[in-house]
Amino acid sequence: MIAFITELLSSGAPGRALAGVLLLIAGVVFAVCAIALSFSDLREHRLPNRIIYPWAGLVVGLLLPTALLLGDPLAALRALAAALTWGGLFLLVRLIAPPALGMGDVKLAVVLGLYTGFLGWDTVLTAVVVSFLLGGLVSAALLLSGRGTAKTAVPFGPFLLLGTTIALMLSGDHSLG
Repeated sequence: MIAFITELLSSGAPGRALAGVLLLIAGVVFAVCAIALSFSDLREHRLPNRIIYPWAGLVVGLLLPTALLLGDPLAALRALAAALTWGGLFLLVRLIAPPALGMGDVKLAVVLGLYTGFLGWDTVLTAVVVSFLLGGLVSAALLLSGRGTAKTAVPFGPFLLLGTTIALMLSGDHSLG
């Protein structure tokens, strides 16, 4: 992702450079919100709507024009589809097994789907898999060390955010698609 933004910013084409600026802003917003939400979830087991809702709107407002500037409106549609898919699957899990995921995790999945879906379905899949792997490894470590039990509530938001960060970073220099 960093290489892609760098390529856009140094392209010399005004539209592509503006797209790079918009993606850079989206990345900074991601970092700020991810840090705030991680601390909140670790401390209070909550992902506040006052952060998630404005973040979702801002991301749509940044990624839609970026897709149009890049001449790839399908990237915006894919981002929306990924947001609805990831959020919908998490909502289904929430309805079937309420203790498994909180509603904050469901809403966060929508935002993370926007980011990852913009880059492609492989980035979405990587984010989901890495998030669950990280959460599972930490949970297993808590169980094995005796610092947790099967009933210990482990906030999942930080793992979703870290897994998505890793997926976005691993998206490397491949652009959209």
